[in-house]
Amino acid sequence: MNPYNVDYSKFKVSKKITDHKDLLKLHLLARLNEIIFEMETQEILELTKLDKSDLSRIRCSDFSRFSIDRIIGLFNCLGYKAEILIKPLKKVS
Repeated sequence: MNPYNVDYSKFKVSKKITDHKDLLKLHLLARLNEIIFEMETQEILELTKLDKSDLSRIRCSDFSRFSIDRIIGLFNCLGYKAEILIKPLKKVS
């Protein structure tokens, strides 16, 4: 059923994200979105000093304009701390 008459065949295949840095950013943004989900927009903007456009990017998980350091700084502004576990990708021989 296609109530909006969308031609799905014209959609491009999504790019698979394999870069570990980008995956970390996505994971951090997902957690950040969980934290700010119940908060009012104005409260988030006041605490984090973000622009509305940057908050919109966070809510859409558009990580391209955010460094890992900046995302972790946002946790700090909201009263949270981030801990990262480092483990090897492969066993070193």
